[in-house]
Amino acid sequence: MNKFVSSLLGSFIGTWIAFLLFGVVIFVSGIIMIASMSLSSIKSPAVKVADNSVLYIDLSGEITERPTNMSLQEYINDSSPANNLHDILTAIDIAKTDNHIPGIYVHCGGISSAGFATAKSIRDALQNFKSESGKWVYAYGETIGETEYYISSVADSIFLNPIGALDIHGFMAVIPFYKGLLDKIGVDMQIIRVGTFKSAVEPYMLSSMSEANRLQTQTYLDNLWSNVCDSISSARGISTQTINEYADSLMTFSDPEIAVKEKFVDGLCYDHEFESKIKNKIDIPEDDNINYINVSSFVNAKHRKGNSSNKIAVLYAVGDINVSGSDNGINSDDLVPIILDLAKDDAISGLVLRVNSPGGSAYASEQIWEALEQFKMTGKPFAVSMGDYAASGGYYISCGAQQIFAEPTTITGSIGIFAMVPNFNGLLTDKLGINTDFVTTNSNSDMSVVKPLSPAQTAALQRSINRGYELFTSRCATGRNMEIGKLKSIAEGRVWDAIEAKNLGLIDEFGNTSDAVEWVADKAGISEDYSVEYLPEFKEDFMNLLYSAFSESYYKTEIRKEYGILYDYIEEINNLLKQDQIQCRMENIIIK
Repeated sequence: MNKFVSSLLGSFIGTWIAFLLFGVVIFVSGIIMIASMSLSSIKSPAVKVADNSVLYIDLSGEITERPTNMSLQEYINDSSPANNLHDILTAIDIAKTDNHIPGIYVHCGGISSAGFATAKSIRDALQNFKSESGKWVYAYGETIGETEYYISSVADSIFLNPIGALDIHGFMAVIPFYKGLLDKIGVDMQIIRVGTFKSAVEPYMLSSMSEANRLQTQTYLDNLWSNVCDSISSARGISTQTINEYADSLMTFSDPEIAVKEKFVDGLCYDHEFESKIKNKIDIPEDDNINYINVSSFVNAKHRKGNSSNKIAVLYAVGDINVSGSDNGINSDDLVPIILDLAKDDAISGLVLRVNSPGGSAYASEQIWEALEQFKMTGKPFAVSMGDYAASGGYYISCGAQQIFAEPTTITGSIGIFAMVPNFNGLLTDKLGINTDFVTTNSNSDMSVVKPLSPAQTAALQRSINRGYELFTSRCATGRNMEIGKLKSIAEGRVWDAIEAKNLGLIDEFGNTSDAVEWVADKAGISEDYSVEYLPEFKEDFMNLLYSAFSESYYKTEIRKEYGILYDYIEEINNLLKQDQIQCRMENIIIK
């Protein structure tokens, strides 16, 4: 009987395992089929750029630096690719000379994440499109936010929905402080730093901004706002006083007719009425459909890689700087080999490093800096193009460039260094009832995160931080050809807007990545014949697609959609506990 039952159970379990394995095979096969179909449609775009096609730029959601792999879920749902600065600028540039494109429609749909340096790059590209091609740019939105309005202020005409709003309220810098939370859970952050203005540690040791941090933040925020106001004033013929009065009076919540009266927008209309204006502009019958073509489709259909033997590499360094172990940010273990390979590649005539980073690991920053020095030793020209941020570690990896380009709205500087060592004794003992005891062989064998640092240990860490600061400032002084005393007088961890940074000698020119590429081409003597290679190479393939379905970043994105800013705060604490102890990083600041 026992043998019969065992045999029966064995057969039953074997059958279910077979069904399970069969199901897995069917599932994976289905994924491959879906992926193959989706990827083949991307590699061979079905879209045709017909006559009277209108380039459609959707200013909504996040604008990343460059294309990113879509998730498996996005492919299945046939979602549009996320906005990215590289494709937007490429599309605008191609559209200038494409006879099929008479104009551009900028839809102001609500940008959730993009700095004002990114916004200025798009704005400048649209302005250049108009002036060089003579073609038109129209903008429309239901509710137009500050960033979208700044971009679209160069449009020939801006239209707002009759029950929409023009949201101009001025800038606000938001810095979350975590000390209250850490106190509640019994975690004491032990801070060692150099730099009066090195404020990245303040959220873990204070409950509000220090006077030094408030001063530097107010200074660069005022400068950014002044630059934005001046740009809008020039484009729209509105005085900066009127712009500030609109912001101060909360006109966002008033009748949209006021925005028309004050010349912020050119008129109010519903979606279908705006479409009629576009049809009239391109001279097609009212009952015809407008052939809109979005940025990614247009770039895929039109953009082709240059085939010149003279190549300039544009290497992206975006996000937090780490050593390794993350599928996001700048990993020195990944970036350094690419830089060294570019140095040895005879086909590469020069390098532009595109930096959009608030910094991170001091160790990783030094490794990237040294690799870039190796590249410079080849005699090939090397420039940096700064994005929204190139601060602290982001400035560390930039400072050795022969020419540094930034937008006036870039945030940079923050030349300082710090360490944060958590002490979990309060959490373990007082909150969880876990006690620890030690047996040691030497006087400092007990240095750990479950007890406070001793005075000797704190002093040793301070010496290490001081050495790191001396190294950081010496790298910057040498790279900028500046006397070390002068460099230190503008360092101290202070954050600067690019306008001030240029006056201080921390950057060389205002400009974007294209300007940096042109500078490198000129220095390399190939300005008449070159192509651009963008790195790390972006590949839309099945393995990346499958990886995206199980990657850490995918799940983080999905959780962030659900919990919003609350998740960002939790993730900040989580990152703090995982990152290198010695950091070159500016504070996590939100400008909106």
